[in-house]
Amino acid sequence: MKHLRIKIDKYEIDGNIILKDIDFILNENDSVALVWGNGVGKTTLMKIITWEIKDFDGKIENIGNMSIWYLSQIYSDNEDKTVRQEIKEWFKDICEMEKKLEEVEKEMSEHPENMEIIEKYTSLLETFNNIWGYNYNNQIHNVANGMQILHLLERKLNEISGWERTKVALCKILVESPDLLCLDEPTNFIDMKSVEWLESYLQNKWWNGYLIISHDREFLDKTCSKTYELQPARQIHFYHCNYSKYVEERERVEEKKMEEWERQQEFIKKEENLINRFRAWSRAGFAASREKALDRLDKLDKPYIPPTPKFFFDYTGDENERILYFKEVFIGRKEPLFFINELYLNKWQRVWIVWENGAWKSTLLKTIMWQLEILDGIFTRGKWIKIIYYSQLHEELNKEKTVRDNFLNHWIHMEDQTLTGYLNYYLLPRECIDKPVKYLSGGQISKVLFAILGQKESNFLIFDEPTNHLDYDSRESLEKAISKYKWTVLFISHDRYFVNKIAEIMWIIRDWELSVSYGNYEDYRYKLEHGIDIEMNLFDESAEMDMVLLEKLWEKEAKRIKEKFTRRKK
Repeated sequence: MKHLRIKIDKYEIDGNIILKDIDFILNENDSVALVWGNGVGKTTLMKIITWEIKDFDGKIENIGNMSIWYLSQIYSDNEDKTVRQEIKEWFKDICEMEKKLEEVEKEMSEHPENMEIIEKYTSLLETFNNIWGYNYNNQIHNVANGMQILHLLERKLNEISGWERTKVALCKILVESPDLLCLDEPTNFIDMKSVEWLESYLQNKWWNGYLIISHDREFLDKTCSKTYELQPARQIHFYHCNYSKYVEERERVEEKKMEEWERQQEFIKKEENLINRFRAWSRAGFAASREKALDRLDKLDKPYIPPTPKFFFDYTGDENERILYFKEVFIGRKEPLFFINELYLNKWQRVWIVWENGAWKSTLLKTIMWQLEILDGIFTRGKWIKIIYYSQLHEELNKEKTVRDNFLNHWIHMEDQTLTGYLNYYLLPRECIDKPVKYLSGGQISKVLFAILGQKESNFLIFDEPTNHLDYDSRESLEKAISKYKWTVLFISHDRYFVNKIAEIMWIIRDWELSVSYGNYEDYRYKLEHGIDIEMNLFDESAEMDMVLLEKLWEKEAKRIKEKFTRRKK
């Protein structure tokens, strides 16, 4: 079987060890998630595997001469090329042979009796068929359709956006079908439909191997059967399961390791006390013997337990049962974007907004916050609403100013010692205080904004892509904080794992109208796949299945879905 033997003794930058003692095999049909927090070297490891980084101590053995491709954005030396031409470059041999066939066809039309030309054409045609020459245009069409870029195929590269280039890069790799695919955050800049298509493609149509780095936990669950955990400057740990099961298994394994380490530490302490007690007396020989035995003991390393951030949301007072009310409302700026017939948002509800067009979501949020007026209809807000808003572009921060100054801008004054302690909850180091926000990482900027919001009282949270830039542990800590929040939450997110944990209701904007679906994303997908009215609630408050649903499903399927969903709801 083709495989890579990866052995990295050490890789360092300016004396800082990034990777060490990495030793594993990657087979041509492995589907692996490479996980851990930001900054531990996941992307570095992927770049070493794909030979983008070569100055490391160790070696990579490619057994079977596997072809390996690494996802990166499209930056071409010829920006006037069309997207189709860019993708077709991966079929260079086929395109050259296609050109030869066209030339020989022209010769045949000019000399129809020349048997030598006919034989040449027949030979070329046979070779063309053997390398699936007639199939590559279908491949391009199918993949481009799945990634929703068919409309871009004839456009020039300099006419498309960055996230569209990411889709083009994915298309190029998928149509090439290398033995090993290396994807670094492939879902970051593509929409949810494209993410779902990519999941399905990798699950059902991709027969080769892949290594994926992603913070999209749902994507990892559905595509990867193995999870490799890369800890800071430590050996890699292997789990033969998907991401969700890995989280459970890691907790069990680390707990056991900590217990073993603590037991050994207790034993060592007792032995040292015993040795010190008898060292100066007549039992000095006994003490020396025990000391030698202790020196020979294979001492365990203390397990690495990563610090986890803590998020806070301070709720206040009471609020009316009715938070928002829409009646026959047209939402838009100058022209209507969509229509809301009648819609309520009540206290304690947790609502996820699903949209087709990015402009619609921002317009709706600004209307709710009274930054835009409705075009027509009735819209009311509860009298005592206190909104906290988190924007994905961090618009509430002045990125030119320091973290301390941003706290002051929001009327939050803390002494440096207090501010340092508070930021420590978010795993933000002391030196962050005096840095302009623009010099922080994406994850740190998100945490600064959450830290500021955590000091404000509210009874209504509005979040726009809150998990962007956050690592796994930060996302799960954020989920816990929102779950403990006692009042109303309205949010937009591409993170389906997050959505499935938080959402209870969905506002779906499509076909120029807003409709409501009860449940989370998993419920919504199930309804669509089984032709069930999206406005039907699959479960009542006690997690009992709706009787109407039983009529729509055969008995065995109804029993299976009831067992699956009821456990989660409870």
